[in-house]
Amino acid sequence: MNVFGIDFGTTNSAAVALIGGLPVKIGHGDRPFPSIVAIHKVTGRVVARGFEAWQQRESLRETCEVITSPKSYLGSNHVWKIGGHDWLPLDIAAEVFKGLADKIEPVAGTVTEATVSIPVGFAPAKRRELRRAAMKAGIKISSFVSEPTAALLKNHDKVKMWTKIAVLDWGGGTLDISVVELMGKEVRELSAVGIPLGGDNLDAKIAEWAHNHHLKTAQAGVPFHEIDVKSRDRLLAKAEDAKRQLGNCEVTDIMLPSYGGMGNLKVKLTLDTMKSLLSPEIETVLDGLKQAVNSEAKMSFDELGCVLMVGGSSKLASLYERIVDLVSCEVIAPSPEADWEVAQGAAMLDHLQGAHVNNDNIGIELCDGSFFPIISKGTEVEHVSNSLNFGIVEDTQSACFNFYKAPGNAPLAFSGSSRRRVGSLVIPTNGFVNEAINVEYTIDPDLFLKVSARSDHKGQSATRSWEYDQLLFTYHLPLEGHQ
Repeated sequence: MNVFGIDFGTTNSAAVALIGGLPVKIGHGDRPFPSIVAIHKVTGRVVARGFEAWQQRESLRETCEVITSPKSYLGSNHVWKIGGHDWLPLDIAAEVFKGLADKIEPVAGTVTEATVSIPVGFAPAKRRELRRAAMKAGIKISSFVSEPTAALLKNHDKVKMWTKIAVLDWGGGTLDISVVELMGKEVRELSAVGIPLGGDNLDAKIAEWAHNHHLKTAQAGVPFHEIDVKSRDRLLAKAEDAKRQLGNCEVTDIMLPSYGGMGNLKVKLTLDTMKSLLSPEIETVLDGLKQAVNSEAKMSFDELGCVLMVGGSSKLASLYERIVDLVSCEVIAPSPEADWEVAQGAAMLDHLQGAHVNNDNIGIELCDGSFFPIISKGTEVEHVSNSLNFGIVEDTQSACFNFYKAPGNAPLAFSGSSRRRVGSLVIPTNGFVNEAINVEYTIDPDLFLKVSARSDHKGQSATRSWEYDQLLFTYHLPLEGHQ
């Protein structure tokens, strides 16, 4: 049976099918599927998706709303009113999933289930809407996996000789950096950092630079943010092309005829100029790497075995050299297949059927200051509910549960100072000494820790809930013989 992995991206989405265990890329030739949807302004009909919408977006804007980057709107209240209908972010995301499914079908058959990768720290509301969007397109998300971990699974053969690895996944919308530990068949997440910076930001900066450079020649015009949408989109596309070209050459031209009523635009962009222009963004990447390794994983760069670079934006000229200068370990440069590696890693996880094992201790601080774990490191995630009963020890109208993250080897009733508070929950009570508070908890399919609590002297309306979306995991995988 074929299995599928999907990297639902901000700018582009990629899908990989494992057919007989061998990976097959699903996209448009050697490019992934653009996350773009064109909807007719009058009829509300979806006219084009993906590469077709991207290629024709300038002409389509005459009759259609062309919506890009729907992933960035997930979890928001944004509404597009098109053709007499309200389109929500999940509706647009569902159309991207449908476009991917249409691409997959002639190659690998109908896709009904897939493992989907998500950025580090992808918010709960975004995760739920992504699941609903996929289901609306007829695709059940069997599991989520963090994008850096999926990338590591794809590149396991390149990195398996090292124990500690930093995975730098820089895509169109986000920069995700994870530090993981390889112990035999275990892939253990030690830290994860997500930064809202991607290729879209770089393209916008190059486009604005080109616009401002052109203004000097035209000696008339409007600021970049006031330019008409069609002209801005055309220039953003040219900026992306220039960024890609400067990975292989020293200079390129950005040219657009009849640009924004300011004549023909022609600007020469050199590699040195682009490096200077994007140096703040490169510094942000390096700072993120320092945060993931030094601050979050509590490691020095000397302890790292390698840095693995994946994602389309990681191919940015000069980034590899800057990382080599920063660290003392091996740096694996992004491959030509960088846009597909996360999707393939997600497909491998779906194929191998490995187990998610919790890599965190999360617990409750008791009244004597000790730590009572509710989920412990090394526990396999089964998505089933568990419950505990607690009592109150004083006459009070509320009971406060403070949740802490404790060190990985913390024992029951750990009371050390190194634990870190991650949330709280206040429960209404009647103040009876014999009053019990029932706490139910689970790690759900979206990989959140969900906790709800209620006094047994109160009704259902007094139930209070808390959830935690920053759990770290270990993956137990039968890695032998994978492709």
